[in-house]
Amino acid sequence: MVQTDLIRVIGPLLILVTLVVGCGPAVDGYSGPRGSVAGRLTIDGKPVREGCQILFMAAQGSFVASGTVEGDGNYKALYRVPAGLPVGDYVVQLGLPRNHPSSAAPGAGDSMTAVDFDQLQRAWKASLPFPQRYFSTSTSGLKLTVQPGANAANFDLTEGDQAGKVGK
Repeated sequence: MVQTDLIRVIGPLLILVTLVVGCGPAVDGYSGPRGSVAGRLTIDGKPVREGCQILFMAAQGSFVASGTVEGDGNYKALYRVPAGLPVGDYVVQLGLPRNHPSSAAPGAGDSMTAVDFDQLQRAWKASLPFPQRYFSTSTSGLKLTVQPGANAANFDLTEGDQAGKVGK
């Protein structure tokens, strides 16, 4: 009898708590408008290598989204909240594909001369799918202002410029 009364009281209370918590602010603490980001990443008009990463970091706050470039250069930025990124300004950097041989350094016991190191560094730079400046938000020159709703962010990188061009 006591168990039945307890279930009658606790059952509706649990449902109420679930509804209140479920309707609260998103897990990132942001309650304003949001936007999704998708686009195409090219270099000199050709798709950037499949598997390259694109990272969006909020200029203010700690919001970060990332995407993986597909074979045709398209990507979709993923964020921890399904509703999308908080609106605002973002800086952008790129990352290597997960399968890129990012470290071709000799083993710990091997010795290396300055000439070997220079050759290794040149070989590594030659294997990059895009210029090294795009690895950092401070040198990439890539920016995006996320608006409410769907945002197209097409980035046409070039080998010769210092910043890249953002188009729609």
